[in-house]
Amino acid sequence: MKKLLLITMLYAIAISNLNAQIKTSKTLRNTQNLNLVIPPPPPPPPTISKTSDPISNTGVAASVYTLTSARVNIRTGNDNKEFPSKILVTLKTKATPISDWSPFYQLNLDNEMRINSNTEFGLERDVQLRGESKLEAFQNSGLIMRIIYLPNFFADAWKIENITLVLEFKNQFGNPHPTLGSKTIVFSNAYGFLNNEYRYMECITDGSFNPLTAVISKQQQ
Repeated sequence: MKKLLLITMLYAIAISNLNAQIKTSKTLRNTQNLNLVIPPPPPPPPTISKTSDPISNTGVAASVYTLTSARVNIRTGNDNKEFPSKILVTLKTKATPISDWSPFYQLNLDNEMRINSNTEFGLERDVQLRGESKLEAFQNSGLIMRIIYLPNFFADAWKIENITLVLEFKNQFGNPHPTLGSKTIVFSNAYGFLNNEYRYMECITDGSFNPLTAVISKQQQ
């Protein structure tokens, strides 16, 4: 009887120790799970912003100025330009070859220009030629405005006394240039007759838009 009682007590002690070990193991595992830190996901790759405009040191797109408007005012002398004789006008950098198309032009001038009067008109802009109309390109070489006279009758003549050219330069944000937002160029030396033989007048400036010459010729220079 005593031996049975002793075995029963030893068995109870063993069961108690086993339960204690199981609880300790569970507690340890729970503690380890609580201390486990899940690392955050890696940050997304930086977004690359593409732009065709140069970037300044401040990270803001630098201003790129282009010629956005050109207007011409011609003073007719004592011999009018008759209807339907035509005038073709082109404006480009002086460095641009004659054979290249002009970024600014006017091809629809067949109206009469009366004696001792002023006629003002705008030049059309070819938006495909933005590069050729950049301010920097004009400053590097100057500009040339060509006037071609196509008389309807071989004996017709037209007298020019003065030509004024007004240019507007703006950047890609639509803001005018601080000093060349509106630039007026007066070709006071644009003087003489255009006729069936001498059909061409070329008005030229330097890179600062100072008028240099206004030459009448039989053919384009």
